[in-house]
Amino acid sequence: MEQLAPGIFAETDFIGVNVGAISTSKGIVAIDSPSFPRDARSWALTLHRTNHYAVLTTLLTDFHGDRTLNTRWLNAPITAHTLTAERLISYDKRFPGYLLESLSQRHPDRGRELSNSPVERIAVSFDGTLTLFKGGKHIELTAVPGPTPSNIWVSIPDANVLFVGDTLMVDTHPLLTEGNSAQWLASLDKLESLAPKLMAIVPGRGPICDGSAIAPVRDYLIHMRQIIQQHIAAGKTQEETAVYIPEFLSAFPAHDLPLDWLKRQIKSSLDHVYLELKLESSIKQPKP
Repeated sequence: MEQLAPGIFAETDFIGVNVGAISTSKGIVAIDSPSFPRDARSWALTLHRTNHYAVLTTLLTDFHGDRTLNTRWLNAPITAHTLTAERLISYDKRFPGYLLESLSQRHPDRGRELSNSPVERIAVSFDGTLTLFKGGKHIELTAVPGPTPSNIWVSIPDANVLFVGDTLMVDTHPLLTEGNSAQWLASLDKLESLAPKLMAIVPGRGPICDGSAIAPVRDYLIHMRQIIQQHIAAGKTQEETAVYIPEFLSAFPAHDLPLDWLKRQIKSSLDHVYLELKLESSIKQPKP
C-alpha cells in the first residue's frame, strides 16, 4: 500500500483492479474492493490496521463485477452511481454466474476462490456530483461516464489526489463493452485539464501516474474510432471487424491475461464502437 498524501492510500498490487483508502478521524473511506475474496479479506485487515475504527463507506467507481463482488468483506455501507445501484438491484439476491465465469477465465488459478455470494445493496446513490465530509476529510464524487455509464471519480481536493477508476488504465488494454467511446474521450480531455494541478492520479488498473498516462488511452480510442469509421464507410459488416484484433492486441501488454480472453474482449470493443458509430451516423442524417 502506497501513501499518496497524509491519510490517502492506494494499493495497485492486487490482481484485477486498484483500490484506495482515505483515513479519517472517524474511520476509513474505502475506494473499490479487490476482485478476489482472498485479496478482499487481506485488504480489510490492512484497513483495520491503518485505522482501528470501522470502514465508514465503500465507494464504487463503476458497476463491474471485479469491483462489486467482494464489497461484503469491507462490511460497510456502499456509495455509488445510481446506475451501479440499479445494476446490483437487477441481480436479485445473488451475483449472476457470468460475472464469476469472466473472472475465472481471466485468472483460472484464482477461480476456485469465487462463490455465488449475496449481493450487497447501495446505501447512497447519486448522479452528477456528491460531496462527503467524513472525519475531517473533504471528498468530492463526480459522475464521469466513458468506459461505463456508471463511472465516478473520487477527488480529495485538499491533497490534490484523484481516483479515476477505469477512465484511465496504465499499460493495460482499455476495454469498451458497456460504455461510449466519445464520452470516454471527453472524460480524458477533462482529466488532462486537471492533471497539472494533481499530485497523483490513481487509475483503475496499473501503476499510479500523472497526466502523461492519458495519451496512450486516448490514442487507442481515437484509432479504434477511425478504423471502424473507415470500415463502415467501406460498407463492411460488424462481423468483419475481427481483422483488426491483432493490431489492437499489440497496443498494450497482455500481462497475465489469457490471449483468447483478451482477443474476445477486443472484438467486443470493436463491435461496440461499430454499433456506436452506426448510431451516431443515423442520428446525424437529416430527416427526409
